[in-house]
Order: sequence, then C-alpha cells, then structure tokens
Amino acid sequence: MMSARFLPQTQRKSRDGWPLPPSLPAAWMARRARRWLQLAQAGQVHRLHADLSALQGGFRVPKPRRPLVRYGEALRLEWRTRTAAGPAGPALARADHPNYLGDRAVVRGLVDGYIALLIARAGGAVPHDACEAEMRRLSRIFAGQDRGYAPIGGWNTLDGLGASAVERGPLPPADDADLPTVLAEMFALTGLVVLRTLRAAERSQLGADAAVTHLSAIARRASAILLGTADAEPAEATLSALVADLPELS
Repeated sequence: MMSARFLPQTQRKSRDGWPLPPSLPAAWMARRARRWLQLAQAGQVHRLHADLSALQGGFRVPKPRRPLVRYGEALRLEWRTRTAAGPAGPALARADHPNYLGDRAVVRGLVDGYIALLIARAGGAVPHDACEAEMRRLSRIFAGQDRGYAPIGGWNTLDGLGASAVERGPLPPADDADLPTVLAEMFALTGLVVLRTLRAAERSQLGADAAVTHLSAIARRASAILLGTADAEPAEATLSALVADLPELS
C-alpha cells in the first residue's frame, strides 16, 4: 500500500480555486507540479498534455512518478471542468478521441508504421510511391486535416508544430510554406535518415544492433517533435544528428 505522504492532495485549493500541487517528497516533482498549475492557469493545456505524456512515456508509470501523474490528470480534469462550457470546450473534447494526436501511443504507432514502410521499400517489397503517399497522408493528419484524427488544440499549427519541425529537423526555413508542406519535409527528412541507417548496415558500416538502436532513436525523436515534447531534449538532438557520422547516400 502506498504511503500517505505520496498521495497527491488534490483537495487543497489555492485562493482562486485551483487545486494546489501535492506535497511530494522529491523537489523535481514539486517543481513539475507547480509548472503544470501555471500552464493550466494560462490555458496552455497542449503543453500540459505534452509534458504529462512525456512523463508517462506510454508505458507503465514507475511507482515514484505515480502521484505526480495522478495530480497532472486531476489538474487536467479541473481545467476541463472550468472551460468545457467556454471557447476551449471543443478542444477538450478532442482529448477523448481514440486517435488523439496528444496520445504518445497513437503518434508512435503512426511513426513506426512509416518507418516499417521505409524498411520494406529498402528491401524492394513496396514501391517508392507508397512511401510518398504515406508521407503526404501523415502530413495531412498532423496538420489537422484528417477527420479521423484529433489534433492538439494550439499545437498542430504552423507556429507550434511547424516551428518545432523546422528547428528540430532541422529543416530549411520556408516563410511561405503551409503546415502540410513543412511536415512533408520533416517526414522526407525522417525517411532519408532511416534509409541512410539501413544503407550503412547493408554495407557493414553499422552493426545490426547499432542499426536497430538508430532506428528506435529516429522513431523516438520524430515522435517527440510531433507530440511537442522535443523541447525537453538538448538543442543539438535533431533528426539529422542521428546520422551525422554515417556516409551520405550515393
């Protein structure tokens, strides 16, 4: 049974009615909780979604993190309750969508599928056109143009995700480009990084285990850009950096 001192005291309220961060033993947890509270108060729920998603990691949450994750969920619920009847109501409803683009598992599934298609292309199992079509489809999805997927309010925009993709690719700046075009460039870069990794493995310039590690890192980094969690990584942790020491495709 979990100790009472680890339980988030979400019944505590600040003077303006927001739930106070729980009394957590780890200083970093308390700092994270305060940051979430500030984001909720500022209405930046997409950043709260992204940070909470990164902490959860899409897998089993380690025991020491559980109280903080429960607090984040409680704070998100509080924000939902306060704004459901206001202009942010439609954005909140999207978070319950089965294909919500703030869900790490949904995003990673799309990225992994794209990388699997690229691997199949490298092996001659699918044509180049299939990868091009999937690249365009993913670009529309993450630009919020596919009704089968729910974008993150305030994030799946040119100023949000588009700017992050340009910075974290990095991609050549294109002032007149729309979001689908920027994302198509990002997925094209992802494809190039994957193919360079596969070519290096094929030429024995990269061991099999190292190639698998590279491909996994590519998937994680691309997913982080799409989720909005890449800001937590070092500035030099770009997609291109993953193959900086590998030979160019010839």
